Amino acid sequence: NRWQYLPVKLLLQTCHFEWWCWRIIMTKLMEWLTGAVLILGPWSAVVTNTIQNEFTKQYYMEILLFPVFLVAVFGLVSIAVIAYRVYTFNDCQEAAEELQQQIKEAKADLAKKGLKLD
Repeated sequence: NRWQYLPVKLLLQTCHFEWWCWRIIMTKLMEWLTGAVLILGPWSAVVTNTIQNEFTKQYYMEILLFPVFLVAVFGLVSIAVIAYRVYTFNDCQEAAEELQQQIKEAKADLAKKGLKLD
């Protein structure tokens, strides 16, 4: 089997190939993995001292804490997005009134059938 290698199988499962034009359509997983590799690749090279220059020596502690900073910023942005969407969530008065009317009708129908609700 020509697809017996795991990396090829993973690539085929996460990407959609169009064989007639050899174009890869990225899924969300591939987008996140690409971003992680682009950020964590150079970071790990600096942390393991594969890349050494004056800048990395001077700002080593900041570079070391960079992933923690990214996670904190991601959390703050997520909280801000959730708060904004909750704040701008539309109230549907017509839908609420319709739902209340349906509840009253259902209670009346159940009362006719002998079920008592409080």
